[in-house]
Amino acid sequence: MNSVQWMRSIAFAAVGTLVLAVGSGGAAMGQMPQTPSMPSMPGMPPTPSAPPTPSMPQMPDIPQGNPNLSTPDMPQPSQSGPTDAARGSANGAQGAGFLGTWCVQGDRTKQASISSNGAFLNLTNESGDTSIGNLQGSNQIVAPGWQFVTGTLSGNGGTINWSNGTYWTRCGSGGGGGGHSSYSLNGNWYPNGNRSLQCSIQQHRGNLTLQNESGQRATGSLVGRRQLTTNWAGTTIRGTVSSDGNRINWDNGTYWIRYRLY
Repeated sequence: MNSVQWMRSIAFAAVGTLVLAVGSGGAAMGQMPQTPSMPSMPGMPPTPSAPPTPSMPQMPDIPQGNPNLSTPDMPQPSQSGPTDAARGSANGAQGAGFLGTWCVQGDRTKQASISSNGAFLNLTNESGDTSIGNLQGSNQIVAPGWQFVTGTLSGNGGTINWSNGTYWTRCGSGGGGGGHSSYSLNGNWYPNGNRSLQCSIQQHRGNLTLQNESGQRATGSLVGRRQLTTNWAGTTIRGTVSSDGNRINWDNGTYWIRYRLY
């Protein structure tokens, strides 16, 4: 064996030794201890079940007499008011004192009338103008068609005194005018035609109570055809009533008037 071959033998021997060493090391590495396993998490306790929902109490049975309601029947008010016939009858009974033919300012040549149409009263003046009449109590009537003028029936039912100072009297039977009973001076009057000032006369048969625009009062009486005399705290003043009953001319040079109704 020459030196070259000897050197190769040594080299092969060294390589074989190295291979054995590596193989032993790999076996040794394969024996590394295993990583310990993680302990398992303890199990969650079971969720307790909720208690059962209590059942609702049963509603009591609805009475058989009224199957649509669960409460006792309440008395039901009447849905209908008095009938037109009933209202008309009531108005007719209350307004009976106004019905009939009337003489405007006591003048038989100027006639007015009041009639009933059931629910209301119909008023017609001496000129043919009309208005419905609404009763206010048993002795007053309001005429909306005549600027809501109000008429008050006298206690004896013989005169309607209107709030504008005019009046109607019962025409009665027989002809002719004049006399104490042919006209009435009841109502409001205006001195010298001034509507911003007001006087008044209250008449009971032939006796008069007067008040002027200053609030002074007097007594008086009818004396003959369309004549009257008054006493103002000892001063006598006489007056003459015009033919239409709407003006009093006083002997002291003044006058009072009242206005036609409509």
